[in-house]
Amino acid sequence: MFFGTTNLDLCFNVERLPTPGESLMGALNRNPGGKGANQAVAAARLGLRPHFYTRLGDDDAGQSLLQSLREAGVCADAIESCPGEVSGSALVLVGDDGANMIVIDPGANLNVTPGMIDRAAEFIERDAIVVAEMGMPIPALNRLFEMKRDREFDLIFNPAPVRAGLSSTAWRNVDFVTPNQTEAFELTGVEVHDFDSAAHAAGKLLDLGPAAALITLGALGAYYADARTSFALRAFPVKVVDTTAAGDAFNGAFAASLAQRLPLREAVKKALAVAALCVTRRGAQSSMPNGEAVDEFLKSQTILEL
Repeated sequence: MFFGTTNLDLCFNVERLPTPGESLMGALNRNPGGKGANQAVAAARLGLRPHFYTRLGDDDAGQSLLQSLREAGVCADAIESCPGEVSGSALVLVGDDGANMIVIDPGANLNVTPGMIDRAAEFIERDAIVVAEMGMPIPALNRLFEMKRDREFDLIFNPAPVRAGLSSTAWRNVDFVTPNQTEAFELTGVEVHDFDSAAHAAGKLLDLGPAAALITLGALGAYYADARTSFALRAFPVKVVDTTAAGDAFNGAFAASLAQRLPLREAVKKALAVAALCVTRRGAQSSMPNGEAVDEFLKSQTILEL
C-alpha cells in the first residue's frame, strides 16, 4: 500500500532550462503525477494491485487523476475526494537533455490529518509492504509510522521532499529509507557524489534509526547498507529523455519486487531497470514500464556489482 501525493503535472518541454528572468518557448502537456501516485502506478504496471491513499479535490483535475489511477491498475478504495478542495498540481520544465525543474502546489495533499491516516490504515493488510513519501504533512507521517508494530507491515520511506519534524520513534520504525543524492545530503550533511561517499552517508542515515538505507545516485546506480551487509549496483546505461519520476519508478519497483519476494539484490536490480526505462520516456506515470518490458530489458543488459 502506498501513501502519498497526487498532482496534475503541467509539463513544458523546452530546449533547455531557463535562467532567472529568461522567457522560453515550450510545448505543454498535462499528465497525472505526484510522488505517491507515480510510485503506486509503477508497482501496478509490474503486475501488482496496490492500494493507495491520497487526497484529491472534487474538481475536474481530481476526477481525471482518480480515473487515471484506476486505469493503471491501482486500487482506489482508500482515496479521498474532498468537496470544496483543489487537487494538487505541479509545474514541470523538462529540457532536451532530460534535466527538469519542478514547482508544486500541494492543494488537497496538504490537508491530510492523523485521523485520516487512521481510517486509511484499515486497508493495510498484515505483512504488507507500505511505502510513504514526505510530501504528506509530517503529523500524518508520524501517525502512519507509529502503526507499524501493531499492523506488522514493512515500511519503505522515501524522504522527498526533505522536511524537519519526523519523530525519532518514527525513524526507528523505518525498514528502508530511500533518498537520492540531494536528499541524503540534506539528511546527513554528507555530499554524495560516488559510492564511497554514499557509504558514508548511509552510515549517517542508519544512525537516524532505519534498519536499512538505499541511496539512489542517478546515472551511477544505487548503494545499499544495513547493520550486516552493504553493496553497490551500477545503473543501466540508457539515453536519457526525461528524468521526471525516475526516483518514483525506482521506489515503486523496489516495493513491488519485495512484495513479489525477490531477493534484496534482485529487487534493487529490478528497481534500477525500471528507473532506467522510465528516463527513456517523457512524463511521469506515462513513463512507467510494464513487467514484460522490464523483463525484456533485463535480458538484454548486464549490470556490475561492486
